[in-house]
Amino acid sequence: MSIEIFYQITPNNYTVKNENCVANYQNAEVLILGNSHSFYGLNPVYFDKPTFNLSNISQSIYFDKLLFDKHIDNFKKVKFLVLNIEYTSLSQLKNTDEDRWRKYYYKHYMDLEVPIIQSFDFNNWFISGTKSFSSNLKLISRYFPEKNIVDCNKSGFGTNYTQHKRAADIEKSAVITIKRHEDNLTDFAENITAIEAIIEKCKNKGIQVIIVTMPVTKNYAEKVNKEKLNKIFESALLLQKTNSNVFYLNLFSDPRFSNDDFYDADHLHNLGAEKCSKMVNDFINQKSAKTQF
Repeated sequence: MSIEIFYQITPNNYTVKNENCVANYQNAEVLILGNSHSFYGLNPVYFDKPTFNLSNISQSIYFDKLLFDKHIDNFKKVKFLVLNIEYTSLSQLKNTDEDRWRKYYYKHYMDLEVPIIQSFDFNNWFISGTKSFSSNLKLISRYFPEKNIVDCNKSGFGTNYTQHKRAADIEKSAVITIKRHEDNLTDFAENITAIEAIIEKCKNKGIQVIIVTMPVTKNYAEKVNKEKLNKIFESALLLQKTNSNVFYLNLFSDPRFSNDDFYDADHLHNLGAEKCSKMVNDFINQKSAKTQF
């Protein structure tokens, strides 16, 4: 019971995101969605327009859409939606391993209605049951010396991937990460449908959608399935071609980034995020100045 109380009362990334998302309803002009690549790679402080980052670790397009549907009508000034599409995004299906415990966090901590959770599921009432006892103890043991388990700031940016903590061996990190990421799936229909629904609603609200494929290290880029990668790029370009409010920025192998910008094989550290954020900001400013639809 004490573990359950800990989960119910201790702030975490999800509670902080939810609270500050609502706090930005009146001011934000740019809203960022996506997974850990945008969570750690796009820092709102480097955007000219007021920006909130609603990305989260392993956040699938399924949850991007649930969050978008819940919040977008409450944002009074949003004119740009930044949506991260990268190597795992389009093939990640709902209710797979990445969502095994996170789906309950979205429900409990972000007040989302999550259709993939059954009404009779035990974890509807006991959030501590979503993880193993050893995982619960590990989280609690982190809290007591730090008095904190939150890894993002009030603007939603992930703060714990810093340059001085970066992985020592990027090549080894790339091998391990690709093995974990590769699902061998190239049927993107489920996620493309969800993205198209987001785009259509944005179009009706006068919101421009910036699709961004975030940068990765050369070590990571060399090891991905090239056929799948090209299909991802083609899917993003097709979304741009068929929608007047969509613009695609592909930074996947952008030569302006080197391994020195990365925390590990596929995530930027805080200084790399500064560089990337300024690039995306410039792209938004260009579209803001030139585009009417």
